[in-house]
Amino acid sequence: MVARKQTSIKVDPQAWDSAKEIFSEYNMTISDAINIFLNKVRLVGGMPFDIKIPSDLLKKAMYEADRNEGKFHDSIDSLIEDLHS
Repeated sequence: MVARKQTSIKVDPQAWDSAKEIFSEYNMTISDAINIFLNKVRLVGGMPFDIKIPSDLLKKAMYEADRNEGKFHDSIDSLIEDLHS
C-alpha cells in the first residue's frame, strides 16, 4: 500500500458538513472523496467538470477567500458581483 500524504486545507464549513452527509450515503469519508477527485483530475489532465467563471476571476476569488477567512458566497452570481466591486 502506498503511504498517504497528510495535508491541511481550509474549507467552507457548510460545504464540508453537506458533503460529509452525502459521502456517508456512499459509505465514503471525505478523504475517500478527495482522493477520487484528485485521481480524476490526474486521469483527465485537468478539472473533471466545467468551471463557468474565467480563470482570472477564479484566482482573485481564491485570493480573496484566503485573505478574508470566513467570507463565503451563496451563489456564483454573488461571488462575481463581489469580485467586480
